[in-house]
Amino acid sequence: MKESVKKFLEFNGRTIYFLAVDGTYWIAIKPICEALGVKYDHQREKIKKDAILCKLPRIHGVVAADNKVRNMLCLPEEYVYGWLFSIQSNSPDLLKYKLECYHYLWEYFRGVMIHQDFYQHRKFIAERDIKKLEAELESNEIYQQLLKRKDIVADAKNHLRNFTRKFIESQMDLWESDPDFNIESGEVEESPGKGGAT
Repeated sequence: MKESVKKFLEFNGRTIYFLAVDGTYWIAIKPICEALGVKYDHQREKIKKDAILCKLPRIHGVVAADNKVRNMLCLPEEYVYGWLFSIQSNSPDLLKYKLECYHYLWEYFRGVMIHQDFYQHRKFIAERDIKKLEAELESNEIYQQLLKRKDIVADAKNHLRNFTRKFIESQMDLWESDPDFNIESGEVEESPGKGGAT
């Protein structure tokens, strides 16, 4: 198992570290609560009762405020920001953080909508051009000949499929009606005692 400790963020003069374990970044909950001025015990209980977060915490050795490695309750980084946003407190530091979260959420979803509008517009333009090109091709003699050839090929394939299916069905009918019929040679084999010398 590969582990490394790195700086996560610096908040109110406190350095908060994360632990990288096999590609997953784990953030200790207690140092964040202390930096934000909220009660750690209360937040730990809320995490335990949360339908999603309750399945995620792990105990890891993380650098504490005294610069010593201590075993602490941690969450994966991808869930830490959502957990922070869910904290109910009048802590000025937390309110400042939430204000920034609202701004980042707005920027993200606004970016998504602009991106979506861009591709909707591209789709509209492409569909319009396709209809225009199809209308122009309808009067093109070479294109019409190409379509006719494609129809001939499709019709021939369909007839060949039907012919093959009917042939197989006829062979199976012969085999089921006459147990002496050899399906490989297509001939009826005489059973011992049939048509021999008397």
